[in-house]
Amino acid sequence: MNAPPLRTACLVLALLAPAAARAQGFLGPEGAAAYQPEIDAYFRLGDGLRMQAQVQPYLLPAQQVAQVAFGIYASWLVANVLRDLLTPDEAKSHVVDLRVGVLYNLNLSPTDPGPGNLWTLQVDLTPRSSLPAGILASVRNRVSFNWAVEGASGFFFRYRVRPRLEREFDVLGVPVTPFVDVELFWQQPPAMWTQFRVEGGLQVGFDAFARGQTIEVNYAAITALQPSRSWNPQIGLILSSYF
Repeated sequence: MNAPPLRTACLVLALLAPAAARAQGFLGPEGAAAYQPEIDAYFRLGDGLRMQAQVQPYLLPAQQVAQVAFGIYASWLVANVLRDLLTPDEAKSHVVDLRVGVLYNLNLSPTDPGPGNLWTLQVDLTPRSSLPAGILASVRNRVSFNWAVEGASGFFFRYRVRPRLEREFDVLGVPVTPFVDVELFWQQPPAMWTQFRVEGGLQVGFDAFARGQTIEVNYAAITALQPSRSWNPQIGLILSSYF
């Protein structure tokens, strides 16, 4: 049962190795690595309704940047008609996920004036569909209205679209889900596409308490398109609990 995914992973790595060697020229010069751990708690309020609390630090050690974002969201999950999965994340069995939330991003580095100290109103609309071979496809559309405060000023609007493909495997009763996605960022000002991100990762589900947990490890190449092309690697670790 495990051999096909293992062979597929080895093939993907073999194909990505030459691409990584060419990334320096295609994406521009490489910047410092960033790290983004995250903790999420989901609380089921009823059929198709849930709340989410989030803590999301962001660390860029080479530039002495340290930030942390605190968020609270409400979600409405529509049409529970997709195939059943082992993951405790019930959103993956719904056709549409509508999420609305408020975040506060706090800059913890007094030597760096930004980008931090932001209030954000965020709306996500994520449709999902089942593809052949058990693949789950989703397209997250994220709209955010951002106000800079406390040492910075100004307002900006951002739209982000992220198509993702993922496939859950049952490994001895444990949900193991590799995924890949690409995300594009449009921002006003300057009224143009400013970034894109290529990401891959792995989610593993487990049952320690409540309705279950997932842990995710991801790696992303984040490319800045404006004012000049460059890219930064980012490593993420997400722990989610479902109540």
